[in-house]
Amino acid sequence: MIIKEITIENFRSYYGVNTIKFNDGLMIFIGDNGDGKTTFFEALEWLFDTSKQNLDLRLISEKKISELPEFESDVLRVSMTFEHDGEKIVEKSFSFSKDANNEIKTGDFQFKGFENEGAERIPIQGGRLLDRCFEAAIRKYCLFKGEENLNVFNNPDALNYLIETFSNIRQFEPYYNGEDDTSGFTDYAEYQSRKAFEKAMKSDKQNSQQEKDLSSKLDLLRKDLSDIRQRLKSNRENATNYSTKLNEIENSKEASELLKAINERLKSLRDKKAQTEKHINEEYSIKLLDDMWILGGFSSIFEEFQQKVSLFSREKRKLEREEDKLKGKQELAKEIAEGIIPLSPNIPDKISMQEMIKDEFCKVCGREAKEGTDAYDFMVNKLNDLIKSQQPIEKETEKQLFPNSFLRELEQKSSNLEYNQAEINNLINIIRDTIEFNEARKTDANKIQESIDIEEENKKKLLAQNDGLTEEQLQNAYENIKNWWDYKGQAEKQVVILEKEESEKQKELEKYQEEYNNLAKGSVADTYRKIHSALDKIKNAFKNAKEKNTQDFLFQLEDKANQYLERLNIDGFYGIIKIIKSADGAARIALQDRNDTFISSPNQALKTTMYMSVLFAVSDLTALKRDNDYPLIFDAPTSSFSPQKESDFFKVISDINKQCIIFTKSFLTESGMLDNNKIDVQNCTIYRMEKQRPFSNLDLSTIQTKLTLIKE
Repeated sequence: MIIKEITIENFRSYYGVNTIKFNDGLMIFIGDNGDGKTTFFEALEWLFDTSKQNLDLRLISEKKISELPEFESDVLRVSMTFEHDGEKIVEKSFSFSKDANNEIKTGDFQFKGFENEGAERIPIQGGRLLDRCFEAAIRKYCLFKGEENLNVFNNPDALNYLIETFSNIRQFEPYYNGEDDTSGFTDYAEYQSRKAFEKAMKSDKQNSQQEKDLSSKLDLLRKDLSDIRQRLKSNRENATNYSTKLNEIENSKEASELLKAINERLKSLRDKKAQTEKHINEEYSIKLLDDMWILGGFSSIFEEFQQKVSLFSREKRKLEREEDKLKGKQELAKEIAEGIIPLSPNIPDKISMQEMIKDEFCKVCGREAKEGTDAYDFMVNKLNDLIKSQQPIEKETEKQLFPNSFLRELEQKSSNLEYNQAEINNLINIIRDTIEFNEARKTDANKIQESIDIEEENKKKLLAQNDGLTEEQLQNAYENIKNWWDYKGQAEKQVVILEKEESEKQKELEKYQEEYNNLAKGSVADTYRKIHSALDKIKNAFKNAKEKNTQDFLFQLEDKANQYLERLNIDGFYGIIKIIKSADGAARIALQDRNDTFISSPNQALKTTMYMSVLFAVSDLTALKRDNDYPLIFDAPTSSFSPQKESDFFKVISDINKQCIIFTKSFLTESGMLDNNKIDVQNCTIYRMEKQRPFSNLDLSTIQTKLTLIKE
């Protein structure tokens, strides 16, 4: 399958119709952050998704939405023309419209396909056509976003899929499976022939007792052997799982130990700093009064202090005398006022007052008192006074003129200081010693903080060098690694023990099986024995052939991957790729040198080329086995590369006979301009992706991606 043309219409930043022609080699799309690289990649992902309809409003161009008049509609569309046993087209689209409330409605989802038959173009459902030509399982090995997703064997089923799809192993499936006694023809034939042989033996009266004894032993041995193999499988899987975990953190083992040491040093330094700062007491403003530092070295201040205390004392006594006089006058006025006896508020009573207000008539003076008149208001006020007089009377608390004892404390302090002049004169020395002690501790704390800053910087560098692992993950790795080694060791020890038991049981089974077979010689069951023996040998032949085919496929995949690894790494160490298959059928990619020493911590750029080499090898095998190739599409795969390695990488890729589409911000200077010197040495088609100017940094509806062909 070769992509010939892609059209993107109104998909997010791709406003209007955007059509790009493709060739069958390397194509590079250069764009800065936010210029539309990932959007193009996601448009292809949306097109290639045959599992569901997706009419998400967020896919629609904001610019097109902003320009769309009310009650008008438009379309979002992504289409691809490709070559796969003739030219074919797949097109996915949906319409969108704006209502009177400026709300966007979507609908009319379509997934169309077309293929040529002679001169006629035949329509077909797009998802069905895409799955037939570019099946979903293969698409997993073709589209990759970022360096972190390049390892195809992160999926535990990946190796089994590759083996079953691109090796000859499927040819064996009808004949041998090995899972049970009926899954393959040879499994079934061996099982049925054994049962027929055993039935014939049981019908032979001449050897019935011997047959019964041997048959019982064989059944028991088969049961024991089955149990051993089940436990062996379980322990192998455990050993593999822990090996996988250990391999995953092997790169971070040293980092984990370093992190633990850094954290221990940081804790020690922080504790030391906290203890040092604990001894610093700079509450000088409090000490000025509480410890009388304010008097240190200033005897004249003490004299002034005594004078002010005396002045405050005289002023206090004066104010108290005036307060006493005022209280006397108030009491006299009260006595005079109490000599006048006012009319009781209970005359007339509450009921009578309410009745007069209701009738608007004063029954005391015999006159009308209409609402709004002074007479009416007088009655209302009289009623309110009556109600108020019936409320409980709160006792008035007498407010003291000087509720606090501050002056008395000052007077006592003045007296005490007068008897402690020697201590006061020594305060200047105490102040000096305290300040010098605090400054020395602050200097110590600052030095400790400098050490803390250095350790924190070391921690940041350590985390940055470990594939984005968090501090928690590294700590867990350190804490778990010992347990995992123990569990792995225990599982591997059990595997050795069980393999030995399996071998011994197998030999014992073969011994009794041989006795059982010999018992059949010369009897009516001998023919059944010969048939079973022949079918058992055929079954084992298919088993061995299937295992050899699997191993040959892995060797072929490794060989192809190592050829690419050598080409992608110019003038630098690259090692040897090994694809290691585990007991549960999963696989991992490892790197080793020619002395079979595994490289536990390859740098990110080397890991990237290692994973990409495997991807190119997988792609080659698909072309070899399917007589058809598939494009490889990458979004930002080389972000860890140095500028020179990146330039060399693209030159090598351009010489590989494979359609490869890469979205990158390489070939841009720090100011965002094209680096024409790097572009000139590339031998491939290059497009520039950038935002159409002018645009607003704050308005998404002004963003439009512009595609410009800069090298063909």
